[in-house]
Amino acid sequence: MDISMTSIGERIKNRRLELGLTQTDIYQACGISSGALSKIENGNRTPSVLSFYELSKALKCSMDWLTTGFSSNEQIPEICQKEEELLEGFRKLGEEDQYEIMEILAMKLRKVKRDGRKMEKLCNLTGEDDDTMIG
Repeated sequence: MDISMTSIGERIKNRRLELGLTQTDIYQACGISSGALSKIENGNRTPSVLSFYELSKALKCSMDWLTTGFSSNEQIPEICQKEEELLEGFRKLGEEDQYEIMEILAMKLRKVKRDGRKMEKLCNLTGEDDDTMIG
């Protein structure tokens, strides 16, 4: 694992280019001038913790990934408001209630899978696709 300003700068630059962002875009998002960003990307300057945090937000990646190239929370998709409320409510429950919720979820997922297979069999029997409209 290479933790040097040169490797951090390379990750910042590569991620910025991957997202199609210019140094001006970073300035608008973080307040880091293009000259300062160029020095950071070339490994000649260390950003402040606040600037580093703002960079991670603008580059849509974690600070640990920018630092090390690895992240403990890679591949975590953004969640919608409904999912956020579910998670928040779930965390407020006791362990027994959480277990009960997990059982209900497993039951619902089995039902969805079973219903999907029923629909697939029905479509195969009639020779029709799900998209076919009748009438």
